[in-house]
Amino acid sequence: MSRRGPRIVLAGLAVLLLLLLGGPWAVKTYWSVRSSNPVRRGVVRARELGCFSCHGDLGRGGIKDPGARDLEVPAWSGGMYMMYVKNDDDIRRYILDGSAPKVDSREGLGENPPEAAVPMPPFRTALEGRDLEDLVAAYKILSGMSGPPADSAEERGYQAARNWGCFSCHGPGGSGGLSNPGSFTGFIPGWYGADFRDMVRGKEEFVSWIWEGAIPRLSRNPLAAYFMRRQRIQMPRYRGLEHDEVQDLWAYVQWLERSGGGVNTE
Repeated sequence: MSRRGPRIVLAGLAVLLLLLLGGPWAVKTYWSVRSSNPVRRGVVRARELGCFSCHGDLGRGGIKDPGARDLEVPAWSGGMYMMYVKNDDDIRRYILDGSAPKVDSREGLGENPPEAAVPMPPFRTALEGRDLEDLVAAYKILSGMSGPPADSAEERGYQAARNWGCFSCHGPGGSGGLSNPGSFTGFIPGWYGADFRDMVRGKEEFVSWIWEGAIPRLSRNPLAAYFMRRQRIQMPRYRGLEHDEVQDLWAYVQWLERSGGGVNTE
């Protein structure tokens, strides 16, 4: 082993010791920053801005809106985006300027009629820079506007994850961040980024996580095993998944890593 190897190990142990001495708050803060991604941040910002108060939890269904085109605030999901936006610029326009009439070559496509009781408010004074781009990223994933190529292993893996309810714990599109009291980081890991790379080091470990709900590397580590035992939400064993389904899931998580969580697909 080179001299650099022991130094890296010692540095890692020193950081871990400092984090543990700093208490659970320090550990959670460290991992929250290290594993942050646009979709995860965008979902948090959408909650802070009240987006889901009108568009439904995670944009799954809007509240009633007498006078609106469909008598309700449009959902983000279910393909509704196709009636309102075509690209990132359209999303930014709606977020920043709301549903007031604008110059648009599509002659008002997606604009709420004047008599709508719940018009889309403008957020130009509340958003800028990374906040805006994070919200755009979250919308693209929650709405289904961004996703794997059609009829591909990646797309089949995405559908399998939806069918088995994986995103209920691992966050929209596998972005992670849902609270898990008692775990080392305080939240459930995503399927890409720093937290995923720490939990999964290759295809073999990924398959073990799905079929066994654990991996030998962490089960044999006393510190890791301690936190895995005490965390409230445990990884289930999905032994009913067929081999091909697991292969498709692996293809999907690889696509997530390549595309930055599905945000950079162009």
